Amino acid sequence: MSVSEKSIAEDALRSQNPSLTGDALEESTLKPPPKPPLSTFPDGGKEAWTVVVGAWLAVFVSFGFLNAFGVQVVPYTAAYIANSPRQFRFQAYYKTHQLSNESASNIAWIGGLQIFCIYFMGSIFGSLFDKFGAKQLIAAGGVAFSFSCMMQSICTRYWQFFLAQGLLQGICLSAMFSPSFACVNHWFSKRRGLALGIVTSGSSVGGVVWPIAIDNLIKKVGFGWALRTCGFISLALTALAWPHLGMFCISFGILFLIFYLPSYGALHGFDENMMFYSISILNTASFFGRIVPGMLADSWGRYNIMIFSALLCAVLNFASIAANNTASILVVGALYGFTSGTVVTLQGHDDPKKMGTAIGQMLSVSAFGALLDLRSMDG
Repeated sequence: MSVSEKSIAEDALRSQNPSLTGDALEESTLKPPPKPPLSTFPDGGKEAWTVVVGAWLAVFVSFGFLNAFGVQVVPYTAAYIANSPRQFRFQAYYKTHQLSNESASNIAWIGGLQIFCIYFMGSIFGSLFDKFGAKQLIAAGGVAFSFSCMMQSICTRYWQFFLAQGLLQGICLSAMFSPSFACVNHWFSKRRGLALGIVTSGSSVGGVVWPIAIDNLIKKVGFGWALRTCGFISLALTALAWPHLGMFCISFGILFLIFYLPSYGALHGFDENMMFYSISILNTASFFGRIVPGMLADSWGRYNIMIFSALLCAVLNFASIAANNTASILVVGALYGFTSGTVVTLQGHDDPKKMGTAIGQMLSVSAFGALLDLRSMDG
């Protein structure tokens, strides 16, 4: 340190603390500046990636199961129903079986309440995560979700389905979904986008696997045991997983193609097989749309990538109007799966102590947009 620099430093210290004189002043001047605190995020390692695997399984069970909703509203033809009486998914099945006296609009409220509860309860479960951690919430949610599947399998009346599938199942899925995001944010900072992308890809894989599994189970063992089997599978996977306004606007329009791609394709020539596999194609593209943008977000910023992806989703929603044949509808669906996956991937907060609350509040705001989006599509 030069004489002039030393003199300037002494003057600055003396102005801050007039009691410093002599040797104490010189010692304070020569003392090196304190080192910045080390990051509390491991950003890798066996334990951190184990958390990612557990969170991936929880998202696969929760939002992955919900992503199969599009195939649940496939509009079956009269001939298909007559020749294959056990091959309907939930809403179509309800309309021709237990709830044949209810309107399609009333039946749609079951799924609408389910998605509302998943988002809205995020605020509550996020706060509980900040106090108790993710393990207890995900375990309780998994057990309760399995129970809700058992109850759904024996329902015969509208109010029973409304409570078992719409209310109870929605709350249980939220108890698994919200903490899965928050716990990963505690372990990653520089590589958070990649970690969150991997975790949310579980919903895409679930969106591919669950529709196929439900379809084949209903064909082979009937509706009741199909639901019970799903409950047992979810319970086993949960055991493995044990060890804002802007989001409102995004949620208001993001569910259209995810839920109604098969119905839209049916209007333009999709056969029964293509209606069924179109959702799997969308979710396959969504798998890559969660990981690749997550990696880019670590360099370009999470919210920058999220905003750009939301704009692309809006463009694709309008582009779907011009899609009027099988190839164009599937291309739009695949592109939409890729871009929409990013929107729910890049959620987080820079303060670990407020991570669960911040994510939960954002999901709660999204609940109203998702609910209105589903009701507007039904109309």
